Amino acid sequence: MHFSTVLPVALIALPTILASPTPHYYPTTPQAPFCPPKPATPSQQHAIFFDFINKLYTLEDPTTAYLTYVSPDYINHSPYAPQGRAAAIAFLNYLIPSVNRTIVHETFEGGIGFVHLNVAGGQMAVADVFRLDGTCVMEHWDVDQARPANATNPLALF
Repeated sequence: MHFSTVLPVALIALPTILASPTPHYYPTTPQAPFCPPKPATPSQQHAIFFDFINKLYTLEDPTTAYLTYVSPDYINHSPYAPQGRAAAIAFLNYLIPSVNRTIVHETFEGGIGFVHLNVAGGQMAVADVFRLDGTCVMEHWDVDQARPANATNPLALF
């Protein structure tokens, strides 16, 4: 399937982009270059993840986020987005500015970072999962769920 065919489907089915109301800054972030991965302490990985999230979602700068922190061998497990770092940058540069989103939760533990998003004013929940190897983001997964029209739980999704 061609990228121009996948993109409209992804915009409807999987708005996996995020915005953080509170950026995280940590003084222990190792100096670039980050990729290929180099050893990092848990606190350094934590700092790297939250700086990556800040650049990607708050500053809406996927190019800087991905070129700084994402491996050239990046694996994207999303069925709606193309494979590879360059394709992800192009996809996210188009998608991020066009999607209304708010970060509900974000956390990092044991080399895995999670971001839970409220998308389109509560009409969809998205969870993005990123795996780091040392100083470098290596993989991404996303899980999405639309709010059903007949939702009976007022706390559904968030």
